[in-house]
Amino acid sequence: MKKAVLLVSFGTSYQDARENSLESIKRELEESAGIFVYQAFTSGMIIQKLYSCGVKIDTVEEAVRRALDSDVRRLYVVPTHMIPGIEYQKMMGILKSYEEYFEELKIASSILDEKEDCKRLIPCLRSILKFEQEYEYILMGHGTSDGSNVRYIQMNEAFEAAGLTNVHIASVEAEPDIESVLKYLQNAGKTGKVIVHPFMVVAGDHARNDMAGEEDSFTAILREAGYQVEAIVKGLGEYPQFRKIYVDKLRKLME
Repeated sequence: MKKAVLLVSFGTSYQDARENSLESIKRELEESAGIFVYQAFTSGMIIQKLYSCGVKIDTVEEAVRRALDSDVRRLYVVPTHMIPGIEYQKMMGILKSYEEYFEELKIASSILDEKEDCKRLIPCLRSILKFEQEYEYILMGHGTSDGSNVRYIQMNEAFEAAGLTNVHIASVEAEPDIESVLKYLQNAGKTGKVIVHPFMVVAGDHARNDMAGEEDSFTAILREAGYQVEAIVKGLGEYPQFRKIYVDKLRKLME
């Protein structure tokens, strides 16, 4: 019975971000499983933008059909999504409609699938960013109108419970946002250096513009408030410690 892996991401139009993060994850999954890894994006807008530039990326449905056409009957799906939000649910709906065509179709959970995952993620983040006490850290999440946005709040609670009171999640499109974190820093009398880093797998448009951009960004807002800011424009998928999470998820699927 032919086996394959499907790596599903929201996607990015930035070539270097794809190569440094998503392609690195894909390569490690291939090396770990020893089978072919298909790749798909859930963002139709990004797929169209890339297509207009001559780059073809499959939708989830296209990737599944290609796998079926190649006689794959055991498919292991690894989503890179941080939370089980709207894009993750959209992917699940498509995959569920193809279940009957596979002998085995297994889908890994998102990084923060349940509340306990917030606590479990901290050692990985600590190994990447160190979280030195003399600095404040703001990790930029995406944010969503979906109920799964609670994971960002729970992530902040997990940092506090771990004694990392200098680490904060701030979302681009939901609460907690940069204004609420800035208000906390000011009320707490924090005046030192602030390090901002994406709480995203890929350092794409949000990381470059909403986080590190010259205007109306996390960096600009913090500097205007008088803070010294260091913006690290690297997706979490660029770190081997974080990529290992996906490799471990795939191994569990294939057991």
